[in-house]
Amino acid sequence: MVRISLDTWLSSLPLRDDGHLLIGASGHLRLSPAEQASVTRKLRDEALPALIGRARPRQISLVTGLAPGADLLFKQVISQWLAEAGIAFDTVALLPVPVPVLIDDWVAHLDQQATALAPAQIEAVRADIDAQLARCAVIVDLVPAGMADPRLADAAFRQRQYRQLAACLAEQSDLLLAILRPGHAGLPGGVAEVVDWRQRPARIPAEFSTLYLRRPTSAGRPLLIIDPAAGAPDTAPDREDPLLKALAACRAALKAGNYLLCHDLAARAKAEGLQSRELDYVALLSLANAGSTQLAMRRFRELGIGSGADDHRHDDYDIEEWLALKGRLLKDLALAAAPDRAAALFVEAGRVYAQAFEHAGGYFPGINAATMLLLGKRPDEALPLARKVLETLAAIGDSDRDNERYYQRATEAEAALLLGDDARAGIALAAASACMRGNVNARSRTRAQLRLICRQLGRDERLLDALALPPVLYLPERLPDGFTIAHLPSEASFVCGALNGPQELAITEHFLGCGVRVHLVLPAAREPLLARWQQRHGPDQAERLRRCLDDDVECSIAQGFLDDEDRWCAAHISATACGLSRLEARRLGARWQALGEDETGDGSAGPPAVDIPGRRSLAADGTPIARRFIGTLFADFAGYSRISDAEQPMFQSAMIGTIADALREYRAQILLQHTWGDAVHVVTVDAETAARIADRIHGIVEARRGELGGMLAKLELRLSAHYAPAYEGVDPVEGTPTYFGSQMSFAARIEPVTPPGMIFVTEAFAARLMLEAPDRYAAEYAGEIELAKRYGKYRLYSLRRGDIGI
Repeated sequence: MVRISLDTWLSSLPLRDDGHLLIGASGHLRLSPAEQASVTRKLRDEALPALIGRARPRQISLVTGLAPGADLLFKQVISQWLAEAGIAFDTVALLPVPVPVLIDDWVAHLDQQATALAPAQIEAVRADIDAQLARCAVIVDLVPAGMADPRLADAAFRQRQYRQLAACLAEQSDLLLAILRPGHAGLPGGVAEVVDWRQRPARIPAEFSTLYLRRPTSAGRPLLIIDPAAGAPDTAPDREDPLLKALAACRAALKAGNYLLCHDLAARAKAEGLQSRELDYVALLSLANAGSTQLAMRRFRELGIGSGADDHRHDDYDIEEWLALKGRLLKDLALAAAPDRAAALFVEAGRVYAQAFEHAGGYFPGINAATMLLLGKRPDEALPLARKVLETLAAIGDSDRDNERYYQRATEAEAALLLGDDARAGIALAAASACMRGNVNARSRTRAQLRLICRQLGRDERLLDALALPPVLYLPERLPDGFTIAHLPSEASFVCGALNGPQELAITEHFLGCGVRVHLVLPAAREPLLARWQQRHGPDQAERLRRCLDDDVECSIAQGFLDDEDRWCAAHISATACGLSRLEARRLGARWQALGEDETGDGSAGPPAVDIPGRRSLAADGTPIARRFIGTLFADFAGYSRISDAEQPMFQSAMIGTIADALREYRAQILLQHTWGDAVHVVTVDAETAARIADRIHGIVEARRGELGGMLAKLELRLSAHYAPAYEGVDPVEGTPTYFGSQMSFAARIEPVTPPGMIFVTEAFAARLMLEAPDRYAAEYAGEIELAKRYGKYRLYSLRRGDIGI
């Protein structure tokens, strides 16, 4: 076995015309046993005899990246077949990164796809790769010499390495074999990109091309794509394309304004192996619509959209839509930014929208380009664009589709407002108001954009009354005496409430029947709740509840309550519903109203804070133990394991010591603080204190990183927070106060799945924070995310300060 660089290997390759055949193999998928059997049969019985058997080359080099999954199966099956056929061969491993990093990235990808492996399975994969490496004649290191230690911690660098491998396989293989599921777009550097670059070499970015040392080859270089599911034993063909089915479900949720459901449906589809740019698009659009701008932009950049040669890689890749989405994200970032940064972001958004307008001529990116440039204080560029948009609308004429007419008239109103024609804007808005009456999300975004223009230009905002939204309704724990179903309105932008009894169920049924989006906070999980209703309210009510839950109603479930804590739980889920309704009212820009409150009220009423004194329960020995609500915060540092012993003292002083200094500011609100290694755990009296500490720690770490060198400068903080009931007692080992219970473990499982540099919080925490500090912080939906150690999937939010992104 020899280890050499990529340049050395490329320059030493013999010519195909001299009887040497280089077979490249790519397949990063994790295959089921049935799929492994199907691929093995296709290779042995069909592909290899047809492609190699008749040619009988003098020498074959089998080249793979040895990624866990199908790469290993390729090497094993092809090596065995060549040996049995008596054909001389050697095997070459192209390593984009060292094997431990390769496995870590693979495991992390599986974790994101909700298919986490047990430690024993990971070790088995590691042993398999080591065994296959030992049988390789040549190992080619793609990491440039001297770059391993400082660069491998950077995810962007590792992705470039995987794309270098993809280009090498696509360009240098005389015969390329790929295992790829239909519709699987995958990640940059994945199998789909290898196949695409093989079919369209001009799309390979110059930085990854290996043709500077190209082997002269004869014409015609075969590519064989194997679908692992086709013909697999014990599998029946699905009559309905699963990708189209998933996209239809996502689009339906998006159209209904249920952005959380849309995002979660897209995530589940991708976890099942369905991949396409359209699926990526609806997932990001749903995040953006739900207000998770920072996370959406982070994932947008991870996808590599707009990177030149990749722009037309997929049939479902509509560059205008993607550019418009990027402009939208930049606009939302500008709206959340401090004034000194907002103007530059508005201009950047305007440039992106203008690019989309130039590409396809659609009025939507055109009007957004004009408005963004105006908000960025570039009227000389904005006003000509607004005139051009009006010309575009006049040229295409009125649509006969209700939703298209809405956007045409709303666009006309926006352009007229930019150009100072308020009368025309008012007429266009009145026409728009007659369309898409039930689409509160579209109206909300139109109102928000026009309001920005009015404030920038000093116009009267009463112009927007034509697109007034119905209120966001909160269903309180107690309704006024004499309140009945007959008092319920037929319109609402959103309804959120706690499900405590049949009255709340009847109200839910009413609004669902009116087509209103409803979110329920439940005191227990579905099946235990149905059993409880069967016992307390009878079979008819239980069946009504079942039908309601089977409908497209959104649900959250209270966590951590004991069986005899019904009243405590009822107060908590009512307060949670109040916080979630306020979150939605803020997102939509709609008036918040408690159901039963006079419509002329200011929407300030809400439930009393859930500040119940610690109730008492008994430990096994009769010792009283308190129960109370707590805020709990976990933090650790991504990259800590790579810190050397020599750097440990500086880490303790510069990072942990500085964090300790910051915690002293909140001593009166901290119930417990503890650290071990790189981890920090804090328990607080409320959610606001936990949020303030997370904000403070985040700022400290970002400031200190810039002052440090080595691996310390590359550390990134991960923070997570939760709000829940817990036990308060004394640690029997240390003899100090402690807090414990299932929700402490729950909170600890969030931090490992938090992206470095971000703060993730639970839905209960986000809702509570809206009651304690509604103007200081913003919580943006991050998705239904699989927690660490197979703890299950839960809705999480990313947290930032209300005035500036954390």
